[in-house]
Amino acid sequence: MNIRTFLFGMIATFSSAWLLAIVVPYYKTRELKPVAYEEALDEKTGIYFPKRAGAIETGAKVYAQNGCYVCHSQLVRPTYAGNDIHRDGWAGFKQDPDRGDTRRETIALDYLGESFAQIGVMRIGPDLSNVGTRMRRKAVDLTAKMNETVRPESLLMEHLKNPRAKVENRASTCPSSAFLFDDSGNPKGEAVALVGYLMSMKKDDAVPASLNYAPKSATK
Repeated sequence: MNIRTFLFGMIATFSSAWLLAIVVPYYKTRELKPVAYEEALDEKTGIYFPKRAGAIETGAKVYAQNGCYVCHSQLVRPTYAGNDIHRDGWAGFKQDPDRGDTRRETIALDYLGESFAQIGVMRIGPDLSNVGTRMRRKAVDLTAKMNETVRPESLLMEHLKNPRAKVENRASTCPSSAFLFDDSGNPKGEAVALVGYLMSMKKDDAVPASLNYAPKSATK
């Protein structure tokens, strides 16, 4: 083998990997379109379009600026790559009182409304794909326990201000974001946007069967 053949083979190898891992996925997902339900499979008709409320774009920028993506992922992994489906609240809930089993894997449409899909770098902290859903359930449980209304947004604000304030969280490595609050402890605009963004993360809507890639056995 001469140097010319070696270089050509090396360039072809790296180019193929770059093409398949970056270029092809980019062109397949850059213009996502709503997906239709199939009545035979989904028992409903119409168009599926994910619903997200809040200052998503602004909150996503605050999330990125503060490096939240370094320690938190936003990706419910396929069942062949991990056990996210079986972690309570990570992929939804197995027994939701209103919708039944809401667990599912992440799909590309989950990132609509964001200019960049913040899949994450590591999982030092919990995955946040369904943090909005988890916070709502936690608020409901605390409201029943304390006999006073607890808002999920308040729980997130408390965590941002002091992640280790509660005894059960003393071992948390999450850094404080107290700089997002003024001297009186009131949240600044960035904190409000970030919490709104986090609360928008809930993947409990039923996607068309054509988009639900989890094996049937994984959600039983």
